Formats: sequence, structure tokens, C-alpha cells
Amino acid sequence: MMESKTNKVKFLRNWTLLNAAFFLIGYALVILFGILMMEAFHLSMDEWGSPFLQTMWQIGNGILIGCSIGFIQWRLLRNTFNIPSLWIYLVPIGIIFCESIIGIILWKLDLNRGEFSFWENKPLHHALIATSYGLVIGLIQFIILRKYFSKSSFWIGASTLAWGISILITAINVTNDIFLLVTFIIGILLYGLITGAALMWVLKPKEIK
Repeated sequence: MMESKTNKVKFLRNWTLLNAAFFLIGYALVILFGILMMEAFHLSMDEWGSPFLQTMWQIGNGILIGCSIGFIQWRLLRNTFNIPSLWIYLVPIGIIFCESIIGIILWKLDLNRGEFSFWENKPLHHALIATSYGLVIGLIQFIILRKYFSKSSFWIGASTLAWGISILITAINVTNDIFLLVTFIIGILLYGLITGAALMWVLKPKEIK
């Protein structure tokens, strides 16, 4: 029993820290992608582009962040539960689906998707979008997890909560860039902590190697 508990705590630590690290790697790639997009379409920092371009931009961001997170999660889950490599693509697929729907809605409302970001002092809007990510991603990941966990349906709620709170926490202070960065890092650590704890203590793994 003690060995099993030790393995769970070790998994939670690795899951939390590595998810945060690869989240940051994904965001670094997003920044680079954004610079390349502005250069390619001759946009300035205060221009958003057409609704279609905004949606494609967000989908590109989602692919970069999603694949980063999906990859490290798969590596960690593979070592313990032999999760298939399909897991890598489920996060970006969920984000692509959400951003496609959001893009259509905002286009009809004549709103700019780029403005709905915690970096643009709109953490509540961004958190709502992130929550939709978590819900959709949780639903499609559930299909795989149910083979390995006896209470896998709880993952949907854990994923929804984790994605939402990872951005919502930035609402504490959006006026100071350094504080905003600190709360963002805390948020992605909370994402890993919530989802990792759910995997180990809520979903009830059927077997741990």
C-alpha cells in the first residue's frame, strides 16, 4: 500500500511539473508563431486581421499548445498505463473544434477573437473559452481513459475545471505584467495538479505498473 501511495505521489509530481513545463514550451511556440503570422500578413500589434485569419491563428496556437501538452501527457501515461499515442492528438483536436465554433459565433457578433485573452485584460472571457476546451477535450479523452480507470467519467469534470481555473486565476491582477505571468504559471501548475490528482485518486486506476 505504501509503495502504491509513493508511486501515486511521484506520478502527481511529475505530471504537474512536466505539464506546466510543456505548457510554457507551447506558449513560447505560440509567441513565435504569432510573430511569423504578423510578418506574413503584414499586421501590426494592434491589428487582428479578418475573422477567418483570427480563427486560423487560434487554431494554429491550439495545435502548438495542444501537441505540447498531449505529447508529455502521453509519455507519462504510457509509462504507467500504456495509453496509445492517439492521446497526443486529442488535445489539439478539442481546441480546433472549440475555436472553429467560437470563431463562427464571434464572426456573427462582429467581435475579435484576439481580444478575448488574459493578456488583453479579459481573463473571464478567456477562462470561459478555456473551460470549453476542457469540456470537449475531457469528453474525447474519456473514450480512452475508460479502459484504464473505473471512474473515468470524473475526468470530464476534472478537465473542465482544470482548463478553466488555469486561466481564471489570472483575473486576480491583470494590470501588472509580472504578476500576470506569475498567476499564469500558478494556473498551469494548478491544471497539472487537478488533472493529476484526478487520475490518481478520483478515477481509480485499474492497475499501476
